[in-house]
Amino acid sequence: MKNPHAGQAVARERFSERRAEVLSGLIRLFTLGKEPAELVEAAVQLVAEATGGMSVFVYFWDESADRLVLSNMTDDDIAYSERSVQMRLGEGLTGWSALHRKPILLNDGFRDDPRFFDMGVDENEFLSALIAPIYDDEKLYGVFSLYSVAGHAFGDDELAIAEEVGLLLASALKRAETVHELELQSATARFLIDLPQSANASFPAVARECTRRILTLLDADVCIIDYVGWMAMATEPIAVAERLGDPLHPKVWLSHSKTQAHDLEKRYEAEGYDQISATLGYGVSNGVLTCFRERRFTKEETRRLHMLATQVGVLIENIGMVPNRAAQIMALLASDREDQMLESLKHLGWKGNGFTPVLVQVKYIGANADTFGRVVQETVLAELGPETLLAHSGTLLVILLHSDQSTPEGSAATRIGDWLARLEDRIGLSADVGIGESTIRSNSIRHSLAQARIALTWSSFSASRKTSRLIDYDSVREVRALPQLVCELAPRVKMYLEQLAPLQQYDQRHGTQLLETVESLASHGGSIVSASDALFIHRNTLRQRLSRIAGLIRDDLHHDSRWPEVLMAAQLLKNEIPKATTAPRALAGAR
Repeated sequence: MKNPHAGQAVARERFSERRAEVLSGLIRLFTLGKEPAELVEAAVQLVAEATGGMSVFVYFWDESADRLVLSNMTDDDIAYSERSVQMRLGEGLTGWSALHRKPILLNDGFRDDPRFFDMGVDENEFLSALIAPIYDDEKLYGVFSLYSVAGHAFGDDELAIAEEVGLLLASALKRAETVHELELQSATARFLIDLPQSANASFPAVARECTRRILTLLDADVCIIDYVGWMAMATEPIAVAERLGDPLHPKVWLSHSKTQAHDLEKRYEAEGYDQISATLGYGVSNGVLTCFRERRFTKEETRRLHMLATQVGVLIENIGMVPNRAAQIMALLASDREDQMLESLKHLGWKGNGFTPVLVQVKYIGANADTFGRVVQETVLAELGPETLLAHSGTLLVILLHSDQSTPEGSAATRIGDWLARLEDRIGLSADVGIGESTIRSNSIRHSLAQARIALTWSSFSASRKTSRLIDYDSVREVRALPQLVCELAPRVKMYLEQLAPLQQYDQRHGTQLLETVESLASHGGSIVSASDALFIHRNTLRQRLSRIAGLIRDDLHHDSRWPEVLMAAQLLKNEIPKATTAPRALAGAR
């Protein structure tokens, strides 16, 4: 009589051999650094041989398409590669396995299973199915689907092999993704460094090389660089790179026709291509970098596009300049040494004459960048004179206004003010402007530029976004340290703002003047006598108000108060009241 345990032992031994064969084969390929496609192809054949499966299909999860896509199969099923077999999560047996991250083992009549759904794979001849997901703790990579014409072809042993292969492939795919992502991050960070030296010779050379490289880095189908130079008198060509029919050899071309480029964009939009864009340069745009792809772009690819657009903008802005213009402006304004400033000025085109430094920080323009650059250059030459030096870096304009011994004091502010007013009328410009002393008067380039920086700080400190503000250093010379003092007072002012906020709300609801009372008290250093006289009320009336105020803010203002900070907080809240009165009244009426 045969020993049943002996048969089980032989079966276990055969299973161990099959399992070891499959896993050792894949691990060998894994350690050799094989590409994921090679690993998957090998896995398909090894699993088919080890499990007795007649057909093995591998579906990969395409996150951009939100679908499982048939990617690999056994040799006998290669005809399916000519079709596009896709499914959503939860669709069919394969989709269900992917959605729930669970394997499925079915024998005899799996097509009667309620989860079954015909996805274009001819399964009529098959009787058994084994399906296992490829995933790890963080991500779904795909699904293994095994089929056999024999009934009860698969059991727990085959399921164990399929699951182990799935885990091994998930590990390999994750490693490959990590390596690929690191390579892309490195290539993005080194984008400017890795460009050939010849690419910096001219705009056409830069644009061609950048579109071609970005097309590859983002795996895009189309890449378009539409650059608009601020101070350029002529429009640069638009650069386009398209994969068309040959993915490995994209077509790269230039066009001076914006209509042709826009028609190209509209065509890809109409065909349903995904689109991502980023502005070139900082602040006010120097143009746009746009990419199209049939598949959706990921968030990481969008982030990478913005990084590349910044680098391309910097590169184009400084074509042919060694050292570059932006770096010279930075050195000019940041240096504390006269000799370094002189060197930077020479690189910017300074002729050695006396000048009045003017710093213009652009905040808003009501025209496109092309019009802005043309109008600024034209008006500087026409209204400020041909000897005026104009340079820019991002949204900062540096103007060196010619001056000599005969230049009257204060004339620079008048001329710049008139020029700024015309730009506001023509192109809706809003800017903060700081003007330093003439180098003839200060006898120091360093001092004059430092004064212009201080004046610009004051201008930015005291203006709104759409309102231009011009500050001449002479007008703030005696109080130039005030912004720093305000910064030091700010934490305590903020504390009083929070403490006095209930008074603002109470005044709006009841039509009282508690905030005005606090303002008057603070402006008189906490004196009840002086504050009541200023408010034209009796001292007892003032004391009653102060008692109500103490109840609302839960504190006595005469206890450890710093009246200058209290006054600033009260005035800030008072200035906000007109903006807030409408809504509460409407609500009160509704009640």
